[in-house]
Amino acid sequence: MIAEKALKAVIAHKTGELPPRIHDLEKLAVLGGIREGLSEKQLVLLDTLAPLQIEARYPDDEENGTVNLSAEYSMQLLIKSEEFLCWIKQQLEK
Repeated sequence: MIAEKALKAVIAHKTGELPPRIHDLEKLAVLGGIREGLSEKQLVLLDTLAPLQIEARYPDDEENGTVNLSAEYSMQLLIKSEEFLCWIKQQLEK
């Protein structure tokens, strides 16, 4: 969910308004005006995180199923998410 919050921070920063109550990470990037600046790796990360954050937000929704992640893969996602957050912070400083 860190990616969603970071993208919503960009929207709030750029518009001065509350971001929309949506969870579509790519759409949030578009609304924040940074979609074009995302690397292919960042786009893949957002695509990877999207279903995971839905499951985390709605754990009792049987349609989402249960995602089993290895500790190693989870650590990789955490590192990539932290890198994404650092990149977002740089965008906010511009």
